[in-house]
Amino acid sequence: MDAASLEIRIAGPDDASSLANTTRLGFESYLDWAPPGWQPPPRAVEIRAIRERLRQTSTWCAMALEPGGEPAGHVGITSASEPERSHVRIPGRAHLWMLFVRPPWWGTGLATRLHRLGLEEARRQGYSTIRLYTPAGQSRARAFYAREGWSLQGRPFEEPMLGLPLVEYRRELCSSR
Repeated sequence: MDAASLEIRIAGPDDASSLANTTRLGFESYLDWAPPGWQPPPRAVEIRAIRERLRQTSTWCAMALEPGGEPAGHVGITSASEPERSHVRIPGRAHLWMLFVRPPWWGTGLATRLHRLGLEEARRQGYSTIRLYTPAGQSRARAFYAREGWSLQGRPFEEPMLGLPLVEYRRELCSSR
C-alpha cells in the first residue's frame, strides 16, 4: 500500500457519514486504553457534528481515497476559538479539528501526508499558529504530534462530549516542516 499514490479530495457535508465511519474506527481504538465502561460518542451525533462543521466557511477537510474509492483517512482544519466561548475566534490561530487514518493505513505515512496537507492549508489561509486537542491517554497520537513538531500546552482537561481528558498541542506555522 502506497500512501503517496492515494487520491486526495476536498470533503463536503455529503461526506459526513464516511468521515464519521473513519473517525469511529479511531475512537474504537481508544478502547485499548480508555477507562473501563468508556464508549465512543454515538455515531449519529458524530455524523451531525461533522456535517455541521463542514458547512462552516472556516472549515477545510480533505480525504484520502483508495483506488476503489474507499476512504483511507482524512484531515480537517478550522479557525480556533476560545475553549469556554466557542463563538470567540482566536486571531491567527487554526485548529486541527481532526486527523484520522483507518487502521490498515497506520504506519504507511498517510497520517504524515494528511498532516502536512492540513498545515499547508492553514498556512495558505494565513494562520500563524495551529492547535489541536487529543486524548491524554492516546499515546500513539501524542507521539506522532511530538515527532511532527507540536508542543504540549498546559494540563489535561475534561471534555464532556468525548468523556475523556484531553491535552492541547500547538505549533508555529511559519516553518515548512
